[in-house]
Amino acid sequence: MGHISRLTKYALKHRGHFVGFMSTALVATIFNLYTPLVLVEIVDLATAGAAYSTLLLFALFYLGITGLYGLSDFIQRYVSALMAQHVIYDLRTELYESLMMKDLAFYDDNETGQILARVTTDVTTMRQFLLWGYRVIFIGVLNFIGTYYVMWLINQQLTIYMLAVIPGIVIFIYVFAKKVRPVYFESRRKYGSLSAVLQENVVGMKVVQSYVSGDRESKRVERENRDYLDLIVEANRLSAFYSPLITAVLGIALGAIIYIGGWDFVLGNLSYGEFVGFVSLISMLHLPARFLSWGVGMYQRASAAAERTFYVLDVQDEVRSPENPVQFDQIEGRVTFDRVDFSYRGENWILKDVSFTVEPGQVVALLGSTGSGKTSIVNLIPRFYDVENERTITYQGRTHRLDSRGKIRLNGNEYQERHGTIWIDDELLEVKDPGTAYIDNIDVRQYRIPELRSSIGMVHQDPFLFSASIRENIAFARPDASEEEIVSAAKAAMIHDFIESLDEGYDTEVGERGVTLSGGQKQRVAIARAILADPRILILDDSTSSVDAKTEMQIQQALENLMVGRTTFIITHRLSTIRNADMIIIMDRGRIIEMGTHDELVKLGRIYADLFATLTKMEEIADETLEYGGLVHG
Repeated sequence: MGHISRLTKYALKHRGHFVGFMSTALVATIFNLYTPLVLVEIVDLATAGAAYSTLLLFALFYLGITGLYGLSDFIQRYVSALMAQHVIYDLRTELYESLMMKDLAFYDDNETGQILARVTTDVTTMRQFLLWGYRVIFIGVLNFIGTYYVMWLINQQLTIYMLAVIPGIVIFIYVFAKKVRPVYFESRRKYGSLSAVLQENVVGMKVVQSYVSGDRESKRVERENRDYLDLIVEANRLSAFYSPLITAVLGIALGAIIYIGGWDFVLGNLSYGEFVGFVSLISMLHLPARFLSWGVGMYQRASAAAERTFYVLDVQDEVRSPENPVQFDQIEGRVTFDRVDFSYRGENWILKDVSFTVEPGQVVALLGSTGSGKTSIVNLIPRFYDVENERTITYQGRTHRLDSRGKIRLNGNEYQERHGTIWIDDELLEVKDPGTAYIDNIDVRQYRIPELRSSIGMVHQDPFLFSASIRENIAFARPDASEEEIVSAAKAAMIHDFIESLDEGYDTEVGERGVTLSGGQKQRVAIARAILADPRILILDDSTSSVDAKTEMQIQQALENLMVGRTTFIITHRLSTIRNADMIIIMDRGRIIEMGTHDELVKLGRIYADLFATLTKMEEIADETLEYGGLVHG
């Protein structure tokens, strides 16, 4: 009930439409129920031999009531449609705004297909309920109550007999609702899974076709589709089973009333008009009973859809702006990590006791194997995730959190922190206070998130371009940028000449995810986007990995000019970048194992020195290969 009540609150925001729909539905029901009373009078007058003019007057009156019913029904249908569209517009807008503000942890925990299903098909299901569900339930209840009231006006004794039908109908509807709800909910979830599989295959179609996996993936989609079909068939089976039962109950009641009412008519206790009117009213009960059955089905579908949709609005972000953020005009760019720990989803510790300070304008090169924590460091700076904020201990190589009481439970035993330490199995362990990431000596959690991120520019290893023009992609962070500024950014990223060679220049559409551009071209457009944003902190995630040697040299020169006055973090294995960095940080399993300048680390003669020698050898081999290839082709 809670989810539909919440949906109703959205409908009540458009009170005029909601009240108008309810009012016209009530008027339409009154006109509809008044027609049997007029029919009773017409039949009784006809059987009594009333004058032709009297019958004609009643017939015209009956026709007028029917016309008013039709007009009222049209108005309530139209108004309910307006209400439904306005509510869904509000919901979609709120959902989209919510998705734009979600932290990355939300997207880590939810498949793209599930999210799309929640904001498309689930919202459509709620729209159908707003359009039809309210109507069939409200009109069904009104007609059910109204029909019994009119029956009471015609004959109280027969109406009392008909009251015995109500418990049977209520029981059938209750049982149907109880059985069909879990089926509808599971069908919504399964549809999300099907959407996720379809989305993966469409996005990864190049991989699917490269490995000739079309048949296997088709079978995977077929399995998901079959599971979804089975659930829908089960829901329809339940609906097909219970709806005829209600009709059967009413049919039995009709037969009984025809028999009882027929004897009353024969005995003179019931007029012919009353008998015909009462029988017609029983027939009219079929419609509200079916309405209620349909309404319950729509209610359960909408309830399941609303539960999934409101989850998106209700889930609490782990990363949120503070209530009283610090105010600043422009950050300087000093970045400090002070004993920072970090884990995804509260487990799988990625960073452990990471500490460093980068002064404004310095360039930092981050090196390490896959999964060493390089990307996690740069993700903490713009607060895509937050650092660990609980006190922890490290026991037997694993990190454990203390609860708010300073206690920890291990292997069934509870241990209490005292004076910053905990004794576990005769081992004294230090309790580590949570670390902090700072920008300009201010905790990053004290900044308002949009303002913080607007001061940070990022170029990812696999840059994302929107299905728009090159101009729009470059100006994404600054839509109001002038043509001169866009061109200047493109020149700095060494992409201007290529753009100018295109038939439509900067107005060239790049296609979905920039499919019409090469990897190097996409990266240079992304670099131009970051240049135009003019950030104080720049993050480059191996942003020259798909660029040939000549273009890389051009981009490196442009980036060197761009980096002046900006704090820059670069995840790279390019020697040219590493040598020129003000600081090199070597990561391994979430910890900093070496840190310093190129000369300092080479002199140290440890991990970096070996890594540098290996990279040097690899680049020499690559250069020889390129030179040999040039001679062959020459």
